[in-house]
Amino acid sequence: MIKKKNSIKGYLFLSPILILITIFLIYPFIRVIHVSLFATRFGFGKMEFSGIQNYISLFKDEVFQTSVLNSMIWTVGCLILQLSIPLGIALLLNKKFRGGNIVRSIILIPWITPVVGVAMMTRWILEPQLGLANKILFGTGLISGPINFLGSMTNALPTLMVISSWQFIPFGTLLMLAALQTISPELYDAIKIDGANSWQIFRYLIFPLIGSMVGFVFFFGFVWNFNTFAIIWMTTQGGPVNSTMTLPALIYKRAFKTFNMGESAAMATVVGFFLIAVGFLFFKYVWKRAEQ
Repeated sequence: MIKKKNSIKGYLFLSPILILITIFLIYPFIRVIHVSLFATRFGFGKMEFSGIQNYISLFKDEVFQTSVLNSMIWTVGCLILQLSIPLGIALLLNKKFRGGNIVRSIILIPWITPVVGVAMMTRWILEPQLGLANKILFGTGLISGPINFLGSMTNALPTLMVISSWQFIPFGTLLMLAALQTISPELYDAIKIDGANSWQIFRYLIFPLIGSMVGFVFFFGFVWNFNTFAIIWMTTQGGPVNSTMTLPALIYKRAFKTFNMGESAAMATVVGFFLIAVGFLFFKYVWKRAEQ
């Protein structure tokens, strides 16, 4: 009887968040799936049932295929930067030094800077003729002519990877630093007495103990990067020639530029189920191993 009352109380405590999740996540996702089964243009005419035709045409679409490839390149490239750099910075900040608290506060600046501001600064700094980046590179003799960072099919995607990662790095750094600070100093002393060098300390002590946090940053970063939209749309809008067209950018373009809500909803559904599958596999296999 007591257990039953406690379980009822538990559900009552959870009910507000469950209601919010239903309203803002579950219902919209179901609605998107519903719209994906219709041939409809936003604001034009009635919805006509088309079954899975939107999905069939989607996988025949070359722009969609390009956006899938770009999204995977974007996600993997950003994750490499967003795991390695924060880990290195966290290891440095974990050491005691004068002004450490000030440095920890300063590194938060990219994380709290609005994306709109970052996009505007990016376009200004990287402008080919008048931008600060080209002026510095030309002034130091590193280049002989201007580099078109955002207008080149070769340079645009890697450039935006660096900019997006610059914003994410403080978040990953703070999480990894928090994990590092949970390691007891006695463990460091013990492994040093055993004659371990810096690499062995990292490999056999540090990484196993912060592995679960690194795994969390990896999963969060994967979802974050796969869904990144604002910085891409406000700088290149998927150009030049779809070289930075990722899935979120294409979903937005199809919905609000060409008003093809059916195809846009189909793409959003594919992305949604893909990320759900990634989350399931991550927590079923990777997370359990990281915790062990």
